[in-house]
Amino acid sequence: MHASISLVDDKSDQLASLYAWLQRDDELRGRVRSVAVELKSGDMGGVTETLTVALGSGGAVAVLAGTLSVWLSARRTRISVEITDGDSSRRVEIDSANANAAARLLREAYETTGGPS
Repeated sequence: MHASISLVDDKSDQLASLYAWLQRDDELRGRVRSVAVELKSGDMGGVTETLTVALGSGGAVAVLAGTLSVWLSARRTRISVEITDGDSSRRVEIDSANANAAARLLREAYETTGGPS
């Protein structure tokens, strides 16, 4: 199971900041990758980047939620997190206004895509 994180506001400098922030966490270090994603035909723009985080357990989800909450609380940006397990996926958007609910939102997305309750 993994989480794909992208910036809704498409501020590429903020994605690099988030990548560095996630790498500082001992639990997430080595689980985070930057991935170039080509847009589909008809989409505006070129290649964008997302961050992918391997979520081996529910504990990793809680760590990711806490880390995202702190990072977002000091910024005016919005991120989209999609948790995927095979064919099942769930997307949530988190910003500074709902950063405190990040743990609940990510836990619900994790559980509805096949993670343990």
